Amino acid sequence: MTNSAAQVRDSALAAIVGLREAWLYLLRRPVRGPRPRIGTAGIVELAALTILIAGLTAASMILVDPLVSGLRLRLSQGVVHLFERITELGLGSVVLWPIGLGLLAILGVMPRLAGLGRRIGASVVARLGFLFVSIAGAGLLVLVMKYALGRARPYAALHLSGPNAQLTFDWLALQSSYASFPSGHSAIVFSTAVAFAALFPRARTPLIAIAVLVASSRVILGSHYPSDVLAGGAIAAAFTLLMVKLFAARRLVFCVAGDGAIRPKPGPAARHLARLVPPSAPQTAFEEARS
Repeated sequence: MTNSAAQVRDSALAAIVGLREAWLYLLRRPVRGPRPRIGTAGIVELAALTILIAGLTAASMILVDPLVSGLRLRLSQGVVHLFERITELGLGSVVLWPIGLGLLAILGVMPRLAGLGRRIGASVVARLGFLFVSIAGAGLLVLVMKYALGRARPYAALHLSGPNAQLTFDWLALQSSYASFPSGHSAIVFSTAVAFAALFPRARTPLIAIAVLVASSRVILGSHYPSDVLAGGAIAAAFTLLMVKLFAARRLVFCVAGDGAIRPKPGPAARHLARLVPPSAPQTAFEEARS
């Protein structure tokens, strides 16, 4: 085995061990007071909000969803092609692959860092870990739900008989054409928007606007009903906010004010990120180029 291959193997093993240790560290880290809170909502308010969203979703299934049947067929090819590009932003691979690879790369070099470089690496790992857990967790939760419930997608419902084809559910059908509710794309894009908005509050408005646009593309393309999008976005947002509280309670990534308000901790400056490159890396790359 060459030195280069050995370094890749060692980095991969270190990354896997680092991921496991990071998750165990999160679970073992003690919860501190004061307790973090999201907005001013208490148990009663959260229960009321849940009932409201559930009611809106049910109402959408009955009143709004039938109106979008065959919508894609009534649009021009140019509009369809545009939204086919937009909807790709909701693919899990678009967000999770870069975050996951970045997380593995930093965990792989962490053992070779020291001092300030190691502290910066830990700070970046915590933030990437928060993003990955939030987005992947919300996506996985919705994925299990949609295949368990087995709602017919709009294009599949077009070929079903009956006056309420949009309400067709085939539990555990385990088919893509029967995996409409909730929307996976909406879950990914809303969990991404909420997670990044928690880290960068000033970007909240454009992030949510992009999420709404991508989620709407699923309805326009005939892959989901409005109720699917509403449910997927609500579940993902709720899950991500729970992750914010989980990390904030342990004072990871977020800090908590005396009144329980959650704020993101200042991240490392851009000029400090160069310390994540181990000192031996440039020399090793130079030696490999000469060999």
